[in-house]
Amino acid sequence: MYEFREDDIEQMAALERKKHARKTPHKPKSREDGEGTVYLVSRKLQDGTERTYYRAAKGLRLPSGKHKRVVAQAATAAEAVEKRDPKILKLKVAWGLEPPEALPPDSKLAYLTVGDCLSDWLAERRTEDLTQNTIHMYDARIRNHLLPAFGETPVRLLSYGDLKVFFAESLPAKGLGTDSIRQTFITLKSALDFYIRDGKLTVHPMMGLKPPVKKRKTVEDTKAIRRTSKFLGKYLMAEARKTDQEARWFLGMLGMRQGEVLGMTDDCLDGARPKERGRRVVIEQQLQRVSARHGCEVNLSTGKHSCGRRSTHCPQKIGETRFVLQKTKTESGYREIVIPEDAWQMLVAHRKRQQEGRKLAAFHPEPGEGLDRLLFTREDGKPIYAQRDRQALDDLVASIKNLPEGLTVHTLRHIATTSLIDGKANRDDLIAMMGWSPKNADAQIATYSSADVALRASGTSTGYVESFFSPKV
Repeated sequence: MYEFREDDIEQMAALERKKHARKTPHKPKSREDGEGTVYLVSRKLQDGTERTYYRAAKGLRLPSGKHKRVVAQAATAAEAVEKRDPKILKLKVAWGLEPPEALPPDSKLAYLTVGDCLSDWLAERRTEDLTQNTIHMYDARIRNHLLPAFGETPVRLLSYGDLKVFFAESLPAKGLGTDSIRQTFITLKSALDFYIRDGKLTVHPMMGLKPPVKKRKTVEDTKAIRRTSKFLGKYLMAEARKTDQEARWFLGMLGMRQGEVLGMTDDCLDGARPKERGRRVVIEQQLQRVSARHGCEVNLSTGKHSCGRRSTHCPQKIGETRFVLQKTKTESGYREIVIPEDAWQMLVAHRKRQQEGRKLAAFHPEPGEGLDRLLFTREDGKPIYAQRDRQALDDLVASIKNLPEGLTVHTLRHIATTSLIDGKANRDDLIAMMGWSPKNADAQIATYSSADVALRASGTSTGYVESFFSPKV
């Protein structure tokens, strides 16, 4: 048996190394570790022509252990690398290998400010079917509060912490009430939603931030309204009759909104076929005051208009300040209320006096459809301002004691609801009289009503308790 010598083994190992040895001279590395590759690619198109481009590739080891190859292509090698590297950075941020701040801002979005966001959003709102009062409210919240605080801030840098301090501390310190703060909150959130929708913002800074809780009536408020509902109608009508305002405040005690009453015209009293239909008050419109708009630019840092004047005196103003008759607040707001004959005669007498006044030389109604047929006007025939209407109520109730604190025209609507519920009005009756949306009726009843629910349940409660004291046999 042949025995291999040590020389033979070495010779065989040398032959094996030679077999697998490099056939060409060793070349030094052309790129550094982690640099990736860039190479030219040639591709034949369907028309037979050949197209060449550069492809840049690079591998990335993910925390999961997987190896991800990132590729980009372009006309030149440099452009291919420029397209590839941002992809790698985004992937690293997504996997937590780099912080979000490492991503450079989009050059198109980097300089968009909160002022730009609010301006763009309000411009879109103006094209929608919103009331002028709603648009005016949005504009006021933007100019008076949001622009002075955040107008120049890049929208991508708006932070949750800054906004929390703004709504919880800064606005209350300015003396704003809960409703005003909620309106400002909704305005900013809606504007940011608008930029999220259009891809101009990727993270919503108000996520998780809640508006201040709406102030609710206390037990004492509820009791005060309930007490007032028992006597106000009688006393208010007596005072109103002395100053020829009975028609106006009778309709207020029916629960009609202020704008609905002041926007009533002759045809809102429907007495056709009284035996079949009864005498009716038709609520189909409301009076609104539309303000002229500034035509000059607004400073997105301060919220001030460049002319420095009120909208009615702006040299470039858009439109004129005017009164208009618009449809009811909602479709459910259209309603007809049947009233007794004596109330009908009182309203008809008021309408007749108005019609006689229109023949006088001093009658100068505002231009606009229906404004020459208003049932409630000033002496010259022009519409009544809401402030003047509120003052008239204040004057009438000044001598009445034990009224709810801060009684307003709208409080009459609360009182009407309370009286109706105490009178055992059901849900459908309330919807028909108050003009509520059926789907929101339960929430509305809970909000407006201060009725004595104990009295409504008295039949059940007394019947139950009487069983304890049944006569002994």
